Amino acid sequence: MDEPAWREGVKAATPIVLGYLPVGLAFGVLARRAGLTTPEAGLMSLLVYAGSSQFIAVEMISKGALWFPIVVTTFLVNLRHLLMSSTLSLYLNKKSLRVLALLAAQLTDESFAVAMSNRSKLAHGFAYLFGLQVTSQVAWITGSVGGAFFGGLIDHEGYGLPFALPSLFICLLVLQIRSPVHFWMMITAGVSSLIFKATFSGNWYIVLATLLTLGIGVLIHRTGRKGTERIER
Repeated sequence: MDEPAWREGVKAATPIVLGYLPVGLAFGVLARRAGLTTPEAGLMSLLVYAGSSQFIAVEMISKGALWFPIVVTTFLVNLRHLLMSSTLSLYLNKKSLRVLALLAAQLTDESFAVAMSNRSKLAHGFAYLFGLQVTSQVAWITGSVGGAFFGGLIDHEGYGLPFALPSLFICLLVLQIRSPVHFWMMITAGVSSLIFKATFSGNWYIVLATLLTLGIGVLIHRTGRKGTERIER
């Protein structure tokens, strides 16, 4: 493994770690209140490792839902991972299926956002991404286990822990806005997601808003590239 690239990945995970610890803490508290034990909360963060899905799952567990609707719901929530993994696969086309499976299991919205914010690092391939993602997951598991273990001592509403996840997304989004185009893509994604959410049931609005924004972004990119080629001619 390329050790310098791995260290770069670990370093790049710093903002994610600072966000995952309190969010994981909130999840651990809610998991205990839903009836899960500390080891069960830790195993969910190890094997499932999907923040929004885990929060939804423990909420459904607390309501007495059966396993099948929980699995279906979390699957639909995580459909966006198809888009993220297909994008990252462009930088990992020479890697084995075993490597791709490992990186796919650790892929999250936040690690994807950090990886795509500095694409030059992706030239290192596996080492950089593995350092980024494994560090993030360790932080998530640590927060989850800590929250579950000390859950009875923490007032999660009083400390504002439920807002930790949205605030983390906002910070990562701001870091990626580097041009007016990025800003307007952010506005497009936000407005379209609200429209789709009011129009369609379930979590399809996430996928639809993402596809729409990606399509507009690709169109703008191609139009700008063609304009540049004409000027050079």
